[in-house]
Amino acid sequence: MSDLLKSGLPQEASEVKNNTISSTSGYFPIRTKDRTDIFDWDSVLGHVVKTSYRKTLKTDNVDEFKAQCEASFLDKLDESEFWPVLEQMYFEGDELYKIAPEFLLFKTQKQSGSTPNARLGNMFASLLDTFFFADKPAAKLNFLEQQLFDELNNNLTSQADKKAKKGVNEVPYLPFMASHFQEDLRFLGRRPKYLLSVFKEFLKLYSHLYTAQLALNLRDWRSGKPQAKPNYFILDSEKASDERSLVKAHGHGQLFKALSSIFPYIAMNDSLQSPDNKTQPLWALAQNIEGNVGSAELLNRYAAAFKENRKLDIELAQNSDPLDALSDLLKLAAGQFARGESRHEINTLYVRSIESELCSHFIQRRGRAGQVLVFNQDYLILLTNLAIGEEDKLRFHELIKAFESRGVFFDKQSQQVLIEFYERIGNVERMSDSGDAVYVSKTI
Repeated sequence: MSDLLKSGLPQEASEVKNNTISSTSGYFPIRTKDRTDIFDWDSVLGHVVKTSYRKTLKTDNVDEFKAQCEASFLDKLDESEFWPVLEQMYFEGDELYKIAPEFLLFKTQKQSGSTPNARLGNMFASLLDTFFFADKPAAKLNFLEQQLFDELNNNLTSQADKKAKKGVNEVPYLPFMASHFQEDLRFLGRRPKYLLSVFKEFLKLYSHLYTAQLALNLRDWRSGKPQAKPNYFILDSEKASDERSLVKAHGHGQLFKALSSIFPYIAMNDSLQSPDNKTQPLWALAQNIEGNVGSAELLNRYAAAFKENRKLDIELAQNSDPLDALSDLLKLAAGQFARGESRHEINTLYVRSIESELCSHFIQRRGRAGQVLVFNQDYLILLTNLAIGEEDKLRFHELIKAFESRGVFFDKQSQQVLIEFYERIGNVERMSDSGDAVYVSKTI
């Protein structure tokens, strides 16, 4: 294998590719034709269960499963008239999906290929990387639920490790976010009933945190492995004002600008990848090609062809440094969507889709302060429980650090409101009058 292939670049990079993100890419789930209401979050839950539990259904038709359950129950029940009661209890609403996470596998039926739900499932699969539940604690079930769960187990097959991540073959773009996602899902997996009660909110939380940190880290690819970038929120009970300097400088405005980099950068990164290798994020690709003169030549040729193809008036240098050559190419990737260019509206609509589909639960308009990033009470409690994890309690400043490591930042004013909120719900303990030793415990 040549040095160029080892670097992650294909040997021949002169053919200019379309602006597309790979159909199986887990780096980002939205495509340029997507607009609003594209995700069915129930179906996405099923995709995450499939990946994290390494399970698939032999029969993914709920009616067929119901018939199997009916036959099994009628064989055990003394009175056949009891089955319609059970059918109404568990199959005419959502109660079946509240028994155990594995029942959510039925939500993935008829979802495959490049559907929006499968793409969002791939994003979470990329975050999961090689993680799966090797041991899963048994949920506390009543007699009827246990019978249904036993019947479900008869309908499950375990996936081989190599097949479990079908369609996703890439290095996680944000290793720190992948690590937290796995850690937090493991924490929830040990509490199946709590997991089921917050599963959808958990995925919506991480889809937003991942989107924000991806956007904020993309242009910083020269710095190597990404780290959590400051991204400031307020609580939804707070007033916003222009005096909140951190919220204003590192809040919604900063994020909105950064979102415009997602499509050009991820699409360009996809176009530079060799199909023979595991897909690398830009920062890893940069590390692989650093000092490789052959890579610089490839990128220079591709940049010249790209500039001509897109008819861009951007000056290029004949770079001997591959990182400078990559930088020029990324300028072209972003430049084709600049204001005044024919493709400008494509990326504008793309950013709007990102905001509406992955960020809207965390954005509010607050009068003269404009749009701000917010956390409501439900998401705050969930984040608090995740951050404390298996510990009984954390010092408040340790909790803040745990938030920030996941990409959630609060200024001093918000931190004071946080403490007041925790005091109201009764999960804060003061060890001294000075306030230096404030401990916060979980709510579960």
